Amino acid sequence: MCRLRHETPLHVTLEYGEETWLAILESVGYRNTVFRTHHIYPDELIMKLADAAVTLVANGSTRQDFLRFFGRCFVRYFSHYGYEKFIKVCGRYFCDFLTGIDNIHLQMRYMYPKMVSPSMYISHEDADGVLLHYRTTRNGFCPYLIGQLHQIANDFYGIPLTVEELPNTPFSQEESYQFRFRLNFDNRDYMAGRAACNGSLELGRINISNRGSVKTIASEKALSSLSSSILMQLFPFTLVFRPNLEIISAGRQLKNMFPGDMLIGQPLPDVARIRRPKLLFTWDNLYSLQKVLCEMEILPASQIERKNTRHLAPERADAVAHRGAKEESRRLLLQGQLRYLSDWDAMIFLCNPLINNLEDMDGMGLTINDLSLHGHGRDMVMAGWQHNSRLEDLYERAEERSQQLQQTYELQDEWKKRGDKLLYSMIPQSVADSLRSGTDPVDTCQAFESITVLFVELANIDEITATSPMEAVSCMNSVFSCFDNIIDQHSVYKVETVGKVYMVVGGAPETNETHVRDVALVALSFRDEIEKIVNSSEMSVHIRIGFHTGSAVAGVVGRKMPRYCFFGDTINTAARMQTTSLPGKIHISHNSFCRLQKLDGFVCELRGTVLVKGKGEMNTHWLLRYELPSIEEPK
Repeated sequence: MCRLRHETPLHVTLEYGEETWLAILESVGYRNTVFRTHHIYPDELIMKLADAAVTLVANGSTRQDFLRFFGRCFVRYFSHYGYEKFIKVCGRYFCDFLTGIDNIHLQMRYMYPKMVSPSMYISHEDADGVLLHYRTTRNGFCPYLIGQLHQIANDFYGIPLTVEELPNTPFSQEESYQFRFRLNFDNRDYMAGRAACNGSLELGRINISNRGSVKTIASEKALSSLSSSILMQLFPFTLVFRPNLEIISAGRQLKNMFPGDMLIGQPLPDVARIRRPKLLFTWDNLYSLQKVLCEMEILPASQIERKNTRHLAPERADAVAHRGAKEESRRLLLQGQLRYLSDWDAMIFLCNPLINNLEDMDGMGLTINDLSLHGHGRDMVMAGWQHNSRLEDLYERAEERSQQLQQTYELQDEWKKRGDKLLYSMIPQSVADSLRSGTDPVDTCQAFESITVLFVELANIDEITATSPMEAVSCMNSVFSCFDNIIDQHSVYKVETVGKVYMVVGGAPETNETHVRDVALVALSFRDEIEKIVNSSEMSVHIRIGFHTGSAVAGVVGRKMPRYCFFGDTINTAARMQTTSLPGKIHISHNSFCRLQKLDGFVCELRGTVLVKGKGEMNTHWLLRYELPSIEEPK
């Protein structure tokens, strides 16, 4: 699982614009999502975001480029929220940071308990850079890491960095991936400082003359050797083991927890597991981890004893098995540093128990007095116990606010959809979007060379209104709702309803060559559906339909309650076709008739010459029906 903080949306917005970021979110199914710091998201989400950015930004960048960009965004983000302090205290040099990066992850898990962080350590240092090992349970995040390293090297240490991926070495951990990188940068100051530090550890000598004799004394007073028993008391959880991984000594507290020198002489892999970093339990690997904070898990005493039950009497073996069932959940977690002692030819693990709270301590079978006074274990346990409830309360409040914010965004999106739906019912979507972008309403006007305009009127609605106004309203609602369902199935546009008249246009605002056919089919559907309603109910309603084909102009007029209106002689003629029609009839002009004649299936009948107000005499026709063209069977 991955954590997506606010840095990615913020910097993608700054780099490519808010519209691009919102389009990326929508393409991956996370529209109006507020990414929360403590929330866990699927690993593949960041990959989907990168892929979406490749498509939508379209500047030639690849998925790897955007993952590196996301990594740089992460560093830019935490630099503004106090997290840069973790980087600054890691050391004076970039190499110090790389050495302690694993330690940062270990400390960050106190703030993000569910975080599954990778493991990184350095196996080689020189004046030109380092060799970095990167192990993770997630694949595909290398570019993200490289982007972070580039930004940190530039922002905090002011050095250029190049990264070269090297072939991987064998690695036996299941469900894990390992990578090796050669990081090239100016590392001369760090190497010089380390050499100076190593030189200062040697005791210098000076010559002092005393009555003619020369005495050689140490410039610093040499201390007597420290006995191993004192060392084991100072570090009560210490382990010491040979290059063959055989344990030769253990701290005082470990001896109390594992009585009878149970650990002494045991191979380290038989009594412990290395939890971090994840690598094979070999001497060479452990030797390379002397600058890395390590974690080991000591198995329960009963489990260690169980491996040797074949040497015990039957009754003793049964007792061990019974005790093991009770202690199976007790696993001691140790965190500390590995150091090679050349005088002993052995490795010492200077460590303390890894305890977060009192529950952890009880689960490990420890008490406060078992922890050393010079460490911070006691303080951390007690402070964690005192502040745990308050931190949980603050965390829950932050999560609740984030959820409320996301719900607000979702509600806002829902109301926006409702508003869009209402707006698009009044104005065509293409015109509405143009107005939103700042276009003047007059500039939305468009001339159409050929459209078909249809008017349909409820012929006897006035009679129904005179007897029962509510029945008239119900009748109009049923009829117009039926018409709405019909036009949704055809490429036509409903302009408006004015009183008892319903207006439909084909070929506008989206132009097409089939507008006459579309409107004719709509007119026939209107007539047929009204007949069905009349025959199946007590509602007695009649309609008159008429349409005409010609040119027109359309656009938005007015600022209050703007409407998308059509202007021109074509609209007047279509209206006259409707007013001179008869109930249950579809009256069409000669222009529309001529166009229908070029199409198969439409059956028309000459009405003759009709006196049309404002137009004079016109030859018109009735549209009777539509017959599917017959398909001749091959002979």
